[in-house]
Amino acid sequence: MRLFLRVIRPVTLLTMLAVFTWTSTAIAEEPADAKVDDAAAPKPDTPAADDATTDKPAAPPSDGTPPEKTATKPVNDKAAPKAAPKPKKSDAADELDKLIDKASSNEGLGGWADKMAERPLTFPRFEHHGYFRFRADLFHNGHLSTVVPTVRDSGTSAIQAPLVENFINNANISSFNVGSEDAKVIAGANMRFRYAPTIHISGALRIHATFDVMDNLVLGSTPDFAPNLSRPDVPLGAFSTAAASPSAGVNGFQDAIRVKELYGEWQPAFLLRVGRMASHWGLGMLANAGKDIDSDYGDYTDRALLVMKLYGIYIAAAYDFVYEGATTTDPADNFGQPKDLGQNDDVYQWVVSFFQRPLSAAEQEQRKVDLLEKFKPQLDWGAYVVTRIQEMDLTGESYQAYLDGGGNSAEAANLQLVPRRAFAVIPDLWLRYEQRFNYFQGLRLELEAALVYGKIENVTDDSTVGTPGRDILQWGVAFEGQYDHDFDAFSLSVGIDAGAASGDTAEGFGINEPSISDAGNPNAEITNFKFDRDYHIDLLLFREVIGSVTNTVYVKPWVKFDFFSSVEEELGVRADLLFAWAQEPEATPGDESFLGFEGDIRLFYKDKGRFAFDLEAGFLVPGGAFNYIDPSAPENNREAEFAFTIQSRVSLIF
Repeated sequence: MRLFLRVIRPVTLLTMLAVFTWTSTAIAEEPADAKVDDAAAPKPDTPAADDATTDKPAAPPSDGTPPEKTATKPVNDKAAPKAAPKPKKSDAADELDKLIDKASSNEGLGGWADKMAERPLTFPRFEHHGYFRFRADLFHNGHLSTVVPTVRDSGTSAIQAPLVENFINNANISSFNVGSEDAKVIAGANMRFRYAPTIHISGALRIHATFDVMDNLVLGSTPDFAPNLSRPDVPLGAFSTAAASPSAGVNGFQDAIRVKELYGEWQPAFLLRVGRMASHWGLGMLANAGKDIDSDYGDYTDRALLVMKLYGIYIAAAYDFVYEGATTTDPADNFGQPKDLGQNDDVYQWVVSFFQRPLSAAEQEQRKVDLLEKFKPQLDWGAYVVTRIQEMDLTGESYQAYLDGGGNSAEAANLQLVPRRAFAVIPDLWLRYEQRFNYFQGLRLELEAALVYGKIENVTDDSTVGTPGRDILQWGVAFEGQYDHDFDAFSLSVGIDAGAASGDTAEGFGINEPSISDAGNPNAEITNFKFDRDYHIDLLLFREVIGSVTNTVYVKPWVKFDFFSSVEEELGVRADLLFAWAQEPEATPGDESFLGFEGDIRLFYKDKGRFAFDLEAGFLVPGGAFNYIDPSAPENNREAEFAFTIQSRVSLIF
């Protein structure tokens, strides 16, 4: 009741004053030659869109004319009377303005008064963004039935088999021999809270950070019991009654809070940004910031970045602190600021890019007008070049000993350098073409292509082992095409995604490939290109079974049906069908080219910018490339079998 009175009293008073003010001004003498103010006339709303690449323009007015032609037309100058001076504001109106300003600070009014009283921005101020994500998934036969329980390291999929199928539980090593149960299912749930605040110090100065809390934490993975947190009163997991916060090295592999980004930027006539920041380019095939709601990784770089615009083209130049080697991180160091112990082991990297696409708010608004209202075709493009050099490197053994010793000065004397003489040049080209043919039809074509060229003269830390250098030549290309058509009651989108990534003739596939310094199997040419792990094209084949798009040619047609789609909400279903082949069959476990085909279907609902729900299912029919072959024991050979997954995702966004 008290809260009700706190709200209703000022609202009632404001209403009374508003009525009094309207009455006072209404009875005042009105100028006979008053004219309609064209600038104050209502104008049609500009079609809103979160992203011009995906959202559709608003439907045209009922008369079929473009929105800009439906605005209030000016009165004929010859017939219109001359404008009269504006009447003075009455005392009651002044009192009303004062009361509104005062009411805007009244907590009982919530945000009601803020809409009426516009307050200027103050500094410093906080801007809050982020999301909470909950995912639950089930994988059936994700190991493709290629794991032989009695053979260590068998299998051809990156998805692990259930524990009852692993080697130690089936090889009579343990007295508690469990034995294979032909188990095929692994399932669980995980969550992440991402908080990405920006502190605006002034109109040109900002500090940005990104924190991940419980980052992809598997629910139930950190119970509060003896093996985790030395709880003698809870000796077994079966007696656990609580979940503990994860802590690296104590009850988990990572801490509960992880800082992903932290940088400051200054933006007068250019943009200068320094710190650790996400790196993204084009489609995200080469560099991917991991900003998608279903991303797991993200590329974060310690960087000094300068961006400016000349003659309508953006120019960006960056220096990246990729690897500094050993530093004076000893906690007992009395000099405070840690220092890099030398430049010889550093990895130097420079990035230069030229591109043309809308970045500022004004440019993005103009893009919406040109694309969604005027139906002008739009072409965005960019060129991106990375150069990387390293002359020397620390041996892995001495560097690990230095880290294990806490970075003290005694261990620093044992840090050993070896010549590496490595370099790489990585050019990348990105193109995007968009066009709306009318209010109901649109097209998007987008392409990214990259090349990696380089050389490493020495890949080993052992001077007694003569290994050849490594030549690097890799390439990758990704294409996305999309056509949209809006009907009266629904909308339909069809598309085709395709791409290719160079492979390698050496044994090893995907993220589980052997080391380049493997003396027993030297691979003098490194030619297998890998797409960024956050560039997703499926649910199973590349994302889970292989780990990345590599050594392949793929094509994926898809169709999306929106039951309804507006500026605020969207409900629809999408179906994808993926076919893939290996470019280098001898690198696959089964020495065959066909990787398989996969079908995925997704039901989704979006309250845009606030809430999202996704329910997905996918099946994989693996090709002969994933057959398991045991040359020493042919009886252990296995053919890859059918697999499927069911996944759900709930996201709360702000």
